[in-house]
Amino acid sequence: MLVNKINVNKWLYNLSRFGVSRKIVEEEKTKLSKKFGKEASHNDAIWSIFNKLIINHSNDAQKLAMIYYEMALFLNEEGKNPFDMLYQSKKMTLVNYRNAGFLKNVEIISAKNVSCAECNKFNGKIFKIEDAIKEMPLPNKKCTTHLHDGKFCFCRCVWAPHVIE
Repeated sequence: MLVNKINVNKWLYNLSRFGVSRKIVEEEKTKLSKKFGKEASHNDAIWSIFNKLIINHSNDAQKLAMIYYEMALFLNEEGKNPFDMLYQSKKMTLVNYRNAGFLKNVEIISAKNVSCAECNKFNGKIFKIEDAIKEMPLPNKKCTTHLHDGKFCFCRCVWAPHVIE
């Protein structure tokens, strides 16, 4: 499924949260068209910009988590497997918590009534941050939840700080 005009506008809005304007997307599209020797799609330009955002924010785990999550949503909308981007997003969330320096533990929270049975099994499970980073149980490989009629599963479980000791 290709991103249509309406969805391009949605992605322009999503990218605006990272300081990306319509002009920047159009410039990237023109640049890629010259590189490809044929008309590049908005999808190509948006994906290229996502990759530039990763480079520009390589030292900010919180922003990286957000960028990777947006990339997962984008792939899902294109009918492509979002798992790797979800994995990176969830890993960056853990890295951000670890870098904060005051948390010892994190907890998995499922989206109970919209999560699959496999994901709900993880709800409330507590991990030491370092163990969570090593094991990376999220995104759940056994997840069966589909987001917006996506072709692939899209685990909606999240990491949350566990502050009750």
